Amino acid sequence: MSDVPTAGKRIAKSEFVNSTQLEATETEIETLKDALRNNKNDIEDARFLLNSSTLDYQNQRANFENWIKTRSATESSNQNAQVIERVEAIELLKLEERKAQRTVEALEQEAVKTNRALQDLQSQRSQILNDANAPYEKARKFEVLKVFMLRLALTLPLLLISGWMILKKRGSSYWPIYRSFILFSLFAFFVELVPYLPSYGGYVRYIVGILLALLFAHFSIKAMTRYLQNKKNEEKRPETEKRKLIEYETAVKKISDGVCPSCDRQFSAKKPRKGEGQPETNVDFCVHCGFCLFSKCTNCGERENSFYKFCGACGVPSGNEATPADV
Repeated sequence: MSDVPTAGKRIAKSEFVNSTQLEATETEIETLKDALRNNKNDIEDARFLLNSSTLDYQNQRANFENWIKTRSATESSNQNAQVIERVEAIELLKLEERKAQRTVEALEQEAVKTNRALQDLQSQRSQILNDANAPYEKARKFEVLKVFMLRLALTLPLLLISGWMILKKRGSSYWPIYRSFILFSLFAFFVELVPYLPSYGGYVRYIVGILLALLFAHFSIKAMTRYLQNKKNEEKRPETEKRKLIEYETAVKKISDGVCPSCDRQFSAKKPRKGEGQPETNVDFCVHCGFCLFSKCTNCGERENSFYKFCGACGVPSGNEATPADV
């Protein structure tokens, strides 16, 4: 029974995904990720060049400012050409720094665009996967229903046979064997079938539980009503017929326990404890249905159970007709 869910091919969500679109999207995502990795390396290189250009510019500018202070102190007119030359060199370094800055900015802007494109592709991939949810859930519910029907096909015959045994074979001499089969079918129903009922939000299991409870209550009430009616009918029968319907061992045990074997009711009070209350009075007939419970031996007159086959005092076989003990 446990192999039923694996009887067929298991359904996977990947079977309902548009594989062509998903593969194309995955390829584009990997391409963009590679581009981002390369872009990151390029930005690191560009930042290194920018830092180097900035450092060269700052050093050259500091040297120029120191040189200007020296020129102002000497007031040498032949250094004007050198001033122009140094200013032009500083401007070239500034241009190189600005060029490196633009390169970094361009690479960072490219990284932003690539990240946005990557996010769009990842959203597209998520949408492709989400589109497969509806058909996958539908197929999964169908698979659950199929597994349940297979289990039902295996357990329903057992339940039907058990119901037939309860209705037709309760009085059979093989009833203990039939009862074992009935218990097995109930085990198969509650353990191998009920847990696999399709959920559909839990309503199916609730409804099945309610129906089972109603069926159990219905048949219990009918059985109790039938039992009470049978007892009433038995009380109307002659005592000789009642005795033929009651098993010997059952009758002896019930009378010993103070229960009438005919109507199954207590015919006398329970024996009081030692030193408490009045001693128990002898009851020879059931106070509810009038069934003879105790009789006297026809040979020695000893009071005994009316179902005993032999007298416990003298060993003489008891008569077929019970004689009350107080007669």
